[in-house]
Amino acid sequence: MSDKNILTLGYTRVSGKKQVKEGDGLGSQEARIREYARNRSYPAPSMMFTDDRSGGTEIRPGLAAMLKFLIKNRGSDCIVIIDDITRLARDITVHHKLRAAIAATGARLECPSFEFGDSSDDLLVENLLASVSQHQRQKNGEQVRNRMRGRLLNGYWCFSSKPPAYEFARINAQNTLIRVEPIASIVTEALMGFATGRFQTQAEVQRFLQDSSGYPKLTDGTVKFDRVTEMLTCVLYAGMIEYLPWDVSIRKGCHQGLITYDTYQRIQQRLNENAKAPARADLSQHFPLRQAVQCAHCGRLLGGAFSRGRNAEYPYYFCLNKKCESYRKSFSSDEMHEEFEALLKMMSPAMEIIDVASTIFREAWDKRSVGSTERTAQLRQEIGSTDKLIGLMIDRVASSSNPQLVEAYETRLIDLQRKKVALAEKIENSEKNLPDFDATLRTALAFLASPWKLWETGKLEDRRAVRKLVFTEHLQYAPGMGFRTAETTLPFKVLADLTTQDVGMVRTTGVEPVYPKVRDFKSLASTSFATSA
Repeated sequence: MSDKNILTLGYTRVSGKKQVKEGDGLGSQEARIREYARNRSYPAPSMMFTDDRSGGTEIRPGLAAMLKFLIKNRGSDCIVIIDDITRLARDITVHHKLRAAIAATGARLECPSFEFGDSSDDLLVENLLASVSQHQRQKNGEQVRNRMRGRLLNGYWCFSSKPPAYEFARINAQNTLIRVEPIASIVTEALMGFATGRFQTQAEVQRFLQDSSGYPKLTDGTVKFDRVTEMLTCVLYAGMIEYLPWDVSIRKGCHQGLITYDTYQRIQQRLNENAKAPARADLSQHFPLRQAVQCAHCGRLLGGAFSRGRNAEYPYYFCLNKKCESYRKSFSSDEMHEEFEALLKMMSPAMEIIDVASTIFREAWDKRSVGSTERTAQLRQEIGSTDKLIGLMIDRVASSSNPQLVEAYETRLIDLQRKKVALAEKIENSEKNLPDFDATLRTALAFLASPWKLWETGKLEDRRAVRKLVFTEHLQYAPGMGFRTAETTLPFKVLADLTTQDVGMVRTTGVEPVYPKVRDFKSLASTSFATSA
């Protein structure tokens, strides 16, 4: 057969896209292939097929295109040249599959460093080389995995994928995650909002991220729901490292967290609670009380819509219950909002009451500071007990031959390790000096003094926060009658009780104060600070 009937092809491969950009692996392979063709007096390769995939898989677009081309040109004398046997595959099973696929098209496979043959000796050598290639791939994989696992054990995130709000920077000769603003602040607000209940559902977190101009979104301006779930379950945001597939238990990372580990645990607890119905997607600044106000006649939540007037459209609320006497009787949203603002202003206590509450909070704050040493000792004792349980679980895992028991012990061991990390964080926080009282509680006291000011910002998130922080249940409203008495949250209840009593200086005779509600409030404040500690 003359050279004119010979069709020469080349196949080159590197293991990943990084090797395509860095180095000249594909170029050097192609040079060797062309040199081999010249030395054999073959026509220059008419086509070069390339891949940037691992040799351990047979699913490669370049290889598939080459096989398709060989099948189409089955009548020609086709020769496929590879630079080395390792370029075809690094897995003995994949090697034999690809050899058979090429042979089935009638093409021949040739290589500068090895001569393929059909004798038993040739096949033995080929199998040995294919096995060595597979071993090299597996050994390289083990070495890379061990190096990466070592970095994880040292507290460094070693994977190329990184969560939003972080990027890699070279610090002390180590690739370390660092914060990226303003994304970091947005993510922190989202995480804290879900942990504290400001965002009741993941859908609300999703809408918050979509409304945040600095957060990265898809081309259509949306944030995937899966991205929200990944964010809420990402322990990296708590400044921790954990990778259970490689037996890397939870430990403090070398990067700065956006939230505390305690906050992260509260988020996981909320995620594991019974799912709540997602808030309506059509909530808007025109209807901030939708989903919060019930019809006073039937108790059904009011709906809201625009009604067309002579010159414009106007927002109205109305009852959707067909059996209610107020069904479809709309009333102005402006009127309802004005009455709600008046209700909030009525709840603003006198400054004397705020001063009393501030004094009580300050006493609780000081008591917490005095008792920090005792709390730290208790936490250290609890860590010691947890360490003993961890050792016990490790011994049970090592001595048990029952797979189900081993799995149960390992699950318990993971929980204990996470508990130990949480206790260590509490000790670290308790040993720090408490922040300034005025700077810490100024915002809270300002809200208690005038919750309507937050409502007046006009922001939908602020207005929804006011509803949740002030009222424990849905309000009821009837046109012409206004809002019925609403159940308020505990701080406002206590302030209301203080308002109905005479507030004055306690006589300097050493007697106990005669205001039981004040003592209750003080106890509540002390309990709250102790719990947060």
